[in-house]
Amino acid sequence: MKPMPDADENRRLAGIEHEKADRLADGPRKQSHLKRARDHEAEAHSRDWCDSSLHPPK
Repeated sequence: MKPMPDADENRRLAGIEHEKADRLADGPRKQSHLKRARDHEAEAHSRDWCDSSLHPPK
């Protein structure tokens, strides 16, 4: 099983998907790339929260 990408990797993947979508004309392929980019950004945001320390400093 391959490891899950961390938040920075998800942001990088989102950037790639945005670049691909920018090169395409409007249509289903462009929407698909934009959806993947949104999914990667959401995953990065989730990973940031999961990886952060929510405990107050001592």
